[in-house]
Amino acid sequence: MPKGSPAKRFVLIGMDGVGMENMLHMVREGRCPNVKRLLEQGVYREMWGVLPTLTPPGWTTLVTGAWPSTHKVMDFNIYKPGAPLDETEWGINTRLSRAEYLWNTMERAGTTPLLVKYEMSWPPTLSGETGGVQVEGTGPGISNHAQIAGYHLFTVGRQQQEKASGDAAEVDPSALRENRRYDPVTFSGTNDTSGWTDLPPSAREPLAAELTIQPLKRSHPSMKRQGEGQPKTYYALAYASSDSGYDRVRVTRSKNGNDRVFDADLAPGQWSPFTAERFTIGAESVDGHVQCKLIALAPDASKLDLFFPQIWPVSGYTFPDGVGQEILDNVGPFRQNPGRDALGVIDDDTYFECLEHHLEALSGVAVHLAKTRPAWTGLFTQTHSTDYANHFFIASSDPISGAPADVVERNYRGMVRTYEACDRWVGRLMDALLDGDTVFCLVSDHGGTPTTYQVTNVADVLEQAGLLAYKESTAPGPGGVGRRREIDWTKTKAAPQGVVNIFLNVKGREPTGIVEPGEEYEQVRRDVIHALTSYRDPQAGYCPFTIALRREDAEAVAMWGELVGDVVYATLPEFDGAHGHQLPSAVWGWGGQHTMFILSGAGIRRGTHLDRQVRQVDVAPTLAYLTGLPTPAQAEGRVVMEALEQPDWHLRD
Repeated sequence: MPKGSPAKRFVLIGMDGVGMENMLHMVREGRCPNVKRLLEQGVYREMWGVLPTLTPPGWTTLVTGAWPSTHKVMDFNIYKPGAPLDETEWGINTRLSRAEYLWNTMERAGTTPLLVKYEMSWPPTLSGETGGVQVEGTGPGISNHAQIAGYHLFTVGRQQQEKASGDAAEVDPSALRENRRYDPVTFSGTNDTSGWTDLPPSAREPLAAELTIQPLKRSHPSMKRQGEGQPKTYYALAYASSDSGYDRVRVTRSKNGNDRVFDADLAPGQWSPFTAERFTIGAESVDGHVQCKLIALAPDASKLDLFFPQIWPVSGYTFPDGVGQEILDNVGPFRQNPGRDALGVIDDDTYFECLEHHLEALSGVAVHLAKTRPAWTGLFTQTHSTDYANHFFIASSDPISGAPADVVERNYRGMVRTYEACDRWVGRLMDALLDGDTVFCLVSDHGGTPTTYQVTNVADVLEQAGLLAYKESTAPGPGGVGRRREIDWTKTKAAPQGVVNIFLNVKGREPTGIVEPGEEYEQVRRDVIHALTSYRDPQAGYCPFTIALRREDAEAVAMWGELVGDVVYATLPEFDGAHGHQLPSAVWGWGGQHTMFILSGAGIRRGTHLDRQVRQVDVAPTLAYLTGLPTPAQAEGRVVMEALEQPDWHLRD
């Protein structure tokens, strides 16, 4: 660092989906004492984020200092010029970025960055020339490249399940969209003809269920490993340690009761230790770690819930690759996903136990890397768990949602438990890394709000206006060939794409184009805007849209260029899910979309709420200035000077 810079190093901590409004609410309630310490010792501001209020553009903007229209990571589903309008570019991919990441700026300056699951940073862009390290860094939930297998919930007697998410895949790709989110099994006897040997002592005949772990199951189709996964069979052996009924489960690799997967047998509510196992995917053998929890076992064995969380590999998720083994040796097994996609099929307590392990692994890895790489100057780390809570709990967490009181209480409690767990994670990082030479920056990509009305379906609005048409077709599916609706491009003038964009089906630009450039194009845009602004939600009785802008006018919300829709829109928060379609300034119930900006530590003023606007593009330039680094090459933000004790430090002798 240059001589005299206010800080020698920074720690950038990301919490996905945390509105500044949400965090201040939790701090006032006493839920986040460690974040409160940062607030009291530093500065904070409700920060202006990006539109759409989504993961890919938000996290990329924070570490490039560039608006999405500059860095090009616009959405989860990005417009592809020249391709059909129903074909998009998957946004979790650093190769799409046209702006320099702050960690590459650091390498350019000869300093050492550390990345621990910083979202939207995969594939790695580090050169490694200055000793930089990266651990994971893809996207939310099942959106990852390294997972061996998603969770398995082996059940006997299960009949019903909760909904996975209240939000569409366009804004929440962390949740599974499968019809069956659990794995039904059956118990059978273990008498002399069953082939079982070395059974444990039992007051009743031991019962066995075959468990099949399927590699790549419950993985995102756009990001899973290549090749077919070879199923791996285990057995759950239920037995009765007393006359009270079945109360123990032993997991084995074969029909030999001594061929245990785990050293310990499980009672209801108990977790197993981790054990190393080898799996086959394609032609590759992959080592990973397996763990399970016996959630429930009925005394008469009429019910079983045996939960195996995500199986994560030892290697292949870090840069350099050998860091994975180092993490295993010094911190323990890593887990990228705490089980967000299992919310609703497992009980809340089990999910929060998984979350605690996930956050302890994140802080453990970050602290280990910082202690063993003393030359580091910037550490980037992030958790998506606060947005998992948004997509599962926040919709009905406020009485404004109209949900029954007991539903509001359960969902609000889920939000509270998430924030409390994340605050403990922040506290561990503070205790280990915050000193007189370090600045901490706590940020988010977007916020989260409760929901009052049904989410507005823009495609329905366009269809009602005669601008979008459908046709029926046949398509193969799990149950055979079935009928489905698909867009009829010969009759469609405009269609939504991604989250806030509407593209016209323009001749010469789209392969299916029917709208003539020129006057017809302008008239169709006027028709689209009229359709949106004149629409009235049937339940609420008023218009759910807060803006409907032509592309050239969308620069007012920092959107421009060919990847932006011909019309850009946003909805009022009460008509959205947790986030996505709302403006970055929206507030509803106890939540909001202003992103979080908290800066504390070396060179920072104390206990100050900043008056001037702070934007996501300002974060990277501010951290660079504080530590004497150059500004990322395409940065468009400013240094938040009013946050600094000595704004003109570089002019001092």
